[in-house]
Amino acid sequence: MRSTRAAEAVAELGSFDGVAAPRAPVKNESQCAGRPAKRKRSLAIGTVLCLTVLLLTQCTAPPPSRFAARPDSVPDGLTLKPVAVDGLDADFFYRASSEPHKVVILLGGSEGGRSWSYCSEFVRDLTDQGFCVLSLPYFGTPDLPGRLRAIPLEYFSKAFTWLGTQHDLVVADEYALVGGSRGAELALLVASRHPQVKAVIAIAPSSVVLPSPVARKVEVLRGQHSPWSEKGKELPFVPMAYSWTSLRGLMTGQQTKMVEKALRNSRRVKEATIPVEKIQGPILLVSFTRDDVWPSALMSEQIAGRLRDGGFRFPYEHATYDAGHCEWGIEACRTNMLRFLRERFLAPAAGDGRPGIVIQANVEPNGAANGSQPIRSETNRTSSAAGSRR
Repeated sequence: MRSTRAAEAVAELGSFDGVAAPRAPVKNESQCAGRPAKRKRSLAIGTVLCLTVLLLTQCTAPPPSRFAARPDSVPDGLTLKPVAVDGLDADFFYRASSEPHKVVILLGGSEGGRSWSYCSEFVRDLTDQGFCVLSLPYFGTPDLPGRLRAIPLEYFSKAFTWLGTQHDLVVADEYALVGGSRGAELALLVASRHPQVKAVIAIAPSSVVLPSPVARKVEVLRGQHSPWSEKGKELPFVPMAYSWTSLRGLMTGQQTKMVEKALRNSRRVKEATIPVEKIQGPILLVSFTRDDVWPSALMSEQIAGRLRDGGFRFPYEHATYDAGHCEWGIEACRTNMLRFLRERFLAPAAGDGRPGIVIQANVEPNGAANGSQPIRSETNRTSSAAGSRR
C-alpha cells in the first residue's frame, strides 16, 4: 500500500531526474544473474529517496496565523467595523463621512489571517485618499478554513454582496483588489470573474494557479492540491516538479528555480493560466528582482504579455523593484501603489481605448540599487489617460 501511494504521488509530481532511467540492453545470462536483487535494492533505495524528497519538496502549512485575531487598536479617526455575516470574517475600516466611498479590498497571502488589518499605516493612507478598506481574510481565523486548500471563490462573492448593502458608506460595485503573493494570485482570479472589480494591484503575483501547501507531511502521499475551488471543484494548477531542483530549492530557501521548472509543464500551464484579459479595469503588477519564493518578475511579464497580446482595453502597468519577495513596504513601491489607486481607480481619466506603451529603465539609478525606485517600469495606457498622469 505504501509503495502504491508513493508511486501515485511520484506520477502526479512528474519526473525525477535519474530515477527509473533507461537501462542498457542485457547481453547475456551472466549479466542477468544479479538483476533481481539489484532491482529490489534499487527499488527500495528509490522508494525511500522518493518519499524523502516528497516530504521535503512539499511546503508544510504554516502554524496558526498570528493574524487570526482582530487588532486591538486602529489609527486615530478610523472606525473598525467587524464583519461576521453569511460566513464572512473581515474587518471594514472607514472614516465618518456624509457620502459613500469606493472600497479597496485587501487580500493577504499564505501567512493567513487578517494580516492587512495590522498594516495600520497603509490602511490609514488609503482612507486618507478617500477610500473605505475591507481587510478580507480567507483562511487562518477561527471562523474560516485552517489551511490554504480549495478555498471557494464563491466566498468572495459574499463580500461583494455585503458591501452592496452598506449604502451610506460604500459606492456599490466599484471595488479595487490589492493582494500580495498568494493574495495577488487570488486578486487576479477573483477580478477575472467579477466585473464589479474595477482595479487590481497584484504584488509579486503568479501568472498561473500554483499548488497549495499541505497540512501534514504524510498528506504528500495523496498528491498536490489546488488552493482554490469553484462550484465544488478544485481549480487546475501547475504542480511542482519532482526533481533535484525542487529538493535544492526547499533546502536552500531559494525556490524560484523550482517554480521556473514547474512552468515548463506547458500542458498544465495552459490549464492553470489566470485569464487576466477578462478583468474589467486597470492593473498594476509589482515584481521584485530578488524574489526567492517564485519568479514574480518573469510571471508579471507573462501577465503583461497576455494583456498586450489580447488587446486589453484598460491601462496596465508593471513596475519592478530591486527587493525581495513581496517587499511592497519600500517607500517608492508604496507611493506608486497609492498613486495608481488615486489616478486609476478613485478618479480615472476617460480614455479612447487606444493603447500606448511607455518604457522607463533605470529611473534614478542611484536609488534603484537599494530598491527606492523601480528599476524597470512598463505602462500600457489609453492616450487621454497618459496626459492626466501627475
